[in-house]
Amino acid sequence: MFASRHASEMPMTEFLANPTAPILIDVRGGLDSDPTIPGSKKVYLLEIEEHPEKFEQRFATQMANRSLLLYCSKGEGSNYLVHKFSGNHRIQSLQGGMVSYLTTISRLLHEHPYEDPKKKGDTMVKILAALTNGQTDPDTFRKIIDRLLRCTPNPKFRKLVR
Repeated sequence: MFASRHASEMPMTEFLANPTAPILIDVRGGLDSDPTIPGSKKVYLLEIEEHPEKFEQRFATQMANRSLLLYCSKGEGSNYLVHKFSGNHRIQSLQGGMVSYLTTISRLLHEHPYEDPKKKGDTMVKILAALTNGQTDPDTFRKIIDRLLRCTPNPKFRKLVR
């Protein structure tokens, strides 16, 4: 139960037990080619939806001090799923889901001051590919996001940088 879609991925128990790994759960149940947030874990929506109490019991220790963030394409599925849990843990839905994530990333990419403006398009494609590839190392992902946030003229986003 709660197995990942890809055998090469870290097992769910190990994923949640690692205190440095973000607890991001991709519950879209879509195609493997769908973009995913690096550092997230793919889980079928029905695996959690049908047995939320078993999920909570199994991973209560790991979720005691960390939030669990669920996301899907538009946010409706993950938002619905949040209400299936007991409320004993901090479980949230990524508002707007993958669509909102890609919109925000695209805005940050357009605002970034590129070293070579002639190569802006190619650079944006490469960065966007890294930010939507589940195989991207979470540290690399954080570095890219932090740099994009630091360079944005939008103070709302800039204040998010640590």
